[in-house]
Amino acid sequence: MAIPTRTETLNTFVASTANVRRKELVDNFFASAALLVRMRKRNAVPLRGGAEIRVPHIYTGFPASSYGRGDAFDTSTTEFSTVMRFQWKFSYAPVNLDVVDVDLNDAPEQVFDLVDAAMETAELSLIDDISTQLYADGTGNASKDIEGLAIAVSRTGTYGGIVRGTDSQGASIRAAYEDTAGGALTLATMNTNHGTATIAREQIDLYVTTQTLWSRIWERTQPSERNTAGDLRDIGFQTVRFNGADVTVDSHVPSGFLYGLNTKTFDLYTHRRWDF
Repeated sequence: MAIPTRTETLNTFVASTANVRRKELVDNFFASAALLVRMRKRNAVPLRGGAEIRVPHIYTGFPASSYGRGDAFDTSTTEFSTVMRFQWKFSYAPVNLDVVDVDLNDAPEQVFDLVDAAMETAELSLIDDISTQLYADGTGNASKDIEGLAIAVSRTGTYGGIVRGTDSQGASIRAAYEDTAGGALTLATMNTNHGTATIAREQIDLYVTTQTLWSRIWERTQPSERNTAGDLRDIGFQTVRFNGADVTVDSHVPSGFLYGLNTKTFDLYTHRRWDF
């Protein structure tokens, strides 16, 4: 798309009348990033450093049992925990401005601050790129991207150095349910899958999806809509409630996807000095 150009005749009126300009920039490029907002608001864990990120992980329990008088106790040791290992990932946005433009912009004729606008755009660019990575599998850009939901919420593959499978370690990090067949979205299907992902009080507390699928959920839940304020609504995101969970739109969700997450089981590890 070509940048707009202007041709005008410098007649008496044009020479004597200033143009009306809005001071602040209008953002028509960057869209919603609901998952990153939730993670940074509730689940951010600042770290001081380390060669890699190691997360303690309990994957099984002890063989507890009832007993009677004279019974011999099991004295064997049981391996019950390990660590999940993640590599540091980095993102950058180059802010390159011509020093002449910067100096000429620093004047009473300034419409908006060129440096401030560039820095704000850089931050929004980082948020947009990281939010896209949060839904990918980490193999992008020669595996320099974040290991996102495409591999984190799965029943196969390796995550955190643990190979998913039927053994206790592998089974402990498998998604509760993964629907790879797809099909028409119904509240009944959502309810069944929600129940599959529920263990006692641990259940899905956030659904993120596309605008198209969110609109279908909104249509089906609207007759019984009883929404209360939540952290996403408080900062401007539109949500509906389903089984106590917030359902919201994230423009970075791949087409046709609906993720149901228990966000208490996810953390966003950041470096305390290099987090925006």
